[in-house]
This record gives sequence, C-alpha cells and structure tokens, in this order.
Amino acid sequence: MPIKIIYILLAYLAGGIPFGFIAGKIKGLDIREHGSRNVGATNVFRVAGKGPGLAVYLLDTLKGFLPVLISKTAWPSASIPDQWFYIAAGLAAILGHVFTPYLRFKGGKGVATASGVLLALEPIATLIALATFIVVLLASGYVSLGSIIASLVFPISAAVIRIVQDQNPLVPIVALGWLITILIMLTHKKNIIRLLNGTENKFRLKKDKLPSDNK
Repeated sequence: MPIKIIYILLAYLAGGIPFGFIAGKIKGLDIREHGSRNVGATNVFRVAGKGPGLAVYLLDTLKGFLPVLISKTAWPSASIPDQWFYIAAGLAAILGHVFTPYLRFKGGKGVATASGVLLALEPIATLIALATFIVVLLASGYVSLGSIIASLVFPISAAVIRIVQDQNPLVPIVALGWLITILIMLTHKKNIIRLLNGTENKFRLKKDKLPSDNK
C-alpha cells in the first residue's frame, strides 16, 4: 500500500509538469501573460503557433495516459480496489495539471490530461467523446464548448457500452467520468459565462499577434 501511495504522489508531480509554460519560455515569452493567460495547449496554440500547441497537447495527454498505463502494467488486476487505484493515479495526474505545484498551483484546465487518462482506462468511450469534441469544434468553433460536451458524452458512452454488453453500468470508470465532467465544468466556468454572453473566443488556425510581433 505505501508504494501505491507514493506512486499516486509521483503521478501528481508528473501531471504537474507545465509543458505549456515550458513551450512559452522556449519561444521567449511567459504564456501566462498572453492570450487567455492559461498554460494549456489551446492557449499555446493560439499564442505560439501550431507546432508548439500540438506538442503541448500531446505531452499533456501523455502525462495523463502514462501514469495509468504504468499502474495497470505494474499492478495488473480486475479487482474493484485496483480499478480505483488506477483511477486515483489518473486523477492525481489531472489534478497535478490543474493545480501544478511548479507554478504556485495555477495550471491548465485539464482537458488534454483527462483525455489521456480516459484513453488508458476506457478507449472506446474516449474515442466517442473525442469524435464529439471534433464535431462540436468544427460546427461551433469553440474549444471550450467541445470540451464540455465531450466530458458529458464520455460517462454516458461508458455506461451505454456496458448496458449493451449486458453488464452493470455502475462501475468505477463511469463514476470517474462524472467526476471529470464536474472538474471540467469548474475549470471552464469563465468560458461558460462567456459562451452564454456570446463573448467566448473562437478557435483559429493562425496564432494571435503579440506586442513583439508589431515591433
């Protein structure tokens, strides 16, 4: 048990690595002072461009995917307690991203890291949620709206898959899905207000101009 607790702590520290902040520094800027001032992949994409944005998205996804994959490989089991252990490792990584200890506990919104966690735990439902995200993004132009709706689709999809397979839908992964939905809602509360007011920024392929770009 102590080693599992240590592992969960390590998952939190790994999840807290602020790749968005690091990418900004590589580009010679503090990402927290530009765009939405968020260290997540969307703001990096908006401020620093497609290359850094995509790299940060993949790295943020991996820091959620790998802790769960490693835990499942090191402690393989189908028992309910171990299922909760895998989930705890994943949640620790997500919380590390949202409340990174390296930036005074002010991190990103957790979408990419959560998608990595869910992909390692429940691939089919995650792919359904990802497809939903893409459809909503293409239809509306809002990353935040796509993230929120995708977070709602995941637990519903996970439950429906089990119902179709004549299994009990009340399982830990579905509970995790709803926990992540709540977390995504909380981290996107400002976005929700802007969506309701019609002032939310739409996603664009071109990066925003920074003050230094005009010099």
